[in-house]
Amino acid sequence: MSVTKDAIRGYYSNSSAQSDAVIQVINIRPIASPSGPTRYRLVVSDGDHYMQSMLHTNLSPLIENNTMKRNSIFKVKSFTVNDVQGRKKTRILVVHELEMITSDVENRIGSPVNIETAMDEDTNSGSVTSAPAAATSAQSSSDNQPLFMHNVSNPAPSAPVNMQMESNLYPIRGLNPYQNKWTIKARVTLKSDIRHWSNARSEGKLFSVHLLDQSAEIKATAFKEQVDRLYDLFEEGKVYYISKARVTMAKRQFSTLDNEYELTFDSGTEVIPCSDEAVIPKMNYSFVKIADMDKREKGDVVDLLAVVRSEGNVQEIVSKATGRPTKKRELTLVDETEKEIRLTLWDQLAESFDASDMPVVACKGVRVNDFNGRSLSMTQGGKIVKNPDVPEASRLQQWYNSNAQQASFTGFGGMSTFGQAAGVQVTEQITLQDVKDRQLGESERNDYFTTRATIAYIKHEGNVTYPSCPDCKKKVIQDTNGWRCEKCDKTHDRPEYRYILQCRLEDATNHIYASAFDEVGAKIMGVTGNQVQEAHENDENAYNRLFADAVFKSFIFKIRAKQEVYNDTARVKFQLMELTDIDYAKESRDLVAAIEKLAV
Repeated sequence: MSVTKDAIRGYYSNSSAQSDAVIQVINIRPIASPSGPTRYRLVVSDGDHYMQSMLHTNLSPLIENNTMKRNSIFKVKSFTVNDVQGRKKTRILVVHELEMITSDVENRIGSPVNIETAMDEDTNSGSVTSAPAAATSAQSSSDNQPLFMHNVSNPAPSAPVNMQMESNLYPIRGLNPYQNKWTIKARVTLKSDIRHWSNARSEGKLFSVHLLDQSAEIKATAFKEQVDRLYDLFEEGKVYYISKARVTMAKRQFSTLDNEYELTFDSGTEVIPCSDEAVIPKMNYSFVKIADMDKREKGDVVDLLAVVRSEGNVQEIVSKATGRPTKKRELTLVDETEKEIRLTLWDQLAESFDASDMPVVACKGVRVNDFNGRSLSMTQGGKIVKNPDVPEASRLQQWYNSNAQQASFTGFGGMSTFGQAAGVQVTEQITLQDVKDRQLGESERNDYFTTRATIAYIKHEGNVTYPSCPDCKKKVIQDTNGWRCEKCDKTHDRPEYRYILQCRLEDATNHIYASAFDEVGAKIMGVTGNQVQEAHENDENAYNRLFADAVFKSFIFKIRAKQEVYNDTARVKFQLMELTDIDYAKESRDLVAAIEKLAV
């Protein structure tokens, strides 16, 4: 078995670096990482020289399952060569892709010597000039997109800085913590808002961008002072030269990108706008068909191309995590697999995104949920683009225009949801078990039903009312001058307390938890919200008696059921819209009529 002559010299000097070189492993050493997977340091040889090497983590299983071992021979398919910080003339070959040739080699080929020593001797004898570049990379010739990051266009003579940068560009896919001299040329595909944090240890602000070149995409984050320095410089869709940022292991829980590393901007980071944008792709998608979503695990982050079949209204809910109100909007998406899935948008995106023209949308970085079989939720690092400029979008739009009328789109529960966008209005009185069986509240719109039930419990630990404006009924905030209503721009001497009750309803078949607001709450409690608040502040026994007197009463309830999703968790919420006293004579007549219909 032969190896490629002078391969190691070519890698080390970058003067004749080549793909498809065949080399031998002569040593393997694991390098443990407390914050990521174990990496492996190799010593590789071409029979004459050897050098240090690292395997990309996606190749680690070759060592762990003993496919690659000492004296194994492999072909290099994709690589980068990195300078090692703090050690002069030390370079490491980082192998990204390889093809195993054989593991059944007993002995080392040749008597290789350290390439660093050989290069020093050559330099002293004047036979070799210094290496021209700090890092380069290559890829298999069978790949349609070589990883050499030299620009295909000629920069203008009037831009010497750009010319120098273009000659030393580094691919995003080759970035790792083991080199410190690199410049990438990348497009900003996503720019987040500035977010603030505060905890016991520190407080500050941050923002992040997603950066894309021909090879890969990576997340970069700026903290505190760097936010002020860099936020206004970055613009979505623009291309930049970026260098001198720190490469760290990615925090996967905060990233939607398929990259094991991420960048952190610090005071030394250089960001220079680039006018030559043609060679950098605008966006990178890896679309998953809706029908294949059930093959994905809960929590997976995917890209999706689909048509918006219907959109819900913007709703305001209260976050359980923060206690603050947040906005949400739900879209129903379909594609040519004739499957549909629900996507939830959050906060500003929920308010600003307009899908009324039922466009084709490309969704990048959405999280898979298991509610109703499968559903999707937009992540903080996600993005949705209307009518994207990709060939698949035109084909999907043509298919939808031709086939949507005949198609019967089904969700992952197996039932067609065609025609359910307006919700269900159940006119007959049903049991609480019927509510569960019919899955009321899980349709695209609000569902309504009527039931006879008993109030078994009313939660009264904590707040059961809120202080509101007597005019607009919005929540007011107490300040030094009284109770301030931001909406009306008025200050009141005292607020009007309104109910926000949580009740457990039961019948002979099942139970549900439902909320009741002021008018319905007053009927249940028999007193106003102001009276309950006064008892709560002044007489605990009287306060408890009010709730004891309100339970174990039965009514006819009209109830709204609607689904809410937050933090990738979906559940049906019930609200008491109306209640009436039971007319037992009428109920008896209705029971007799129902029995007579069943009589033979």
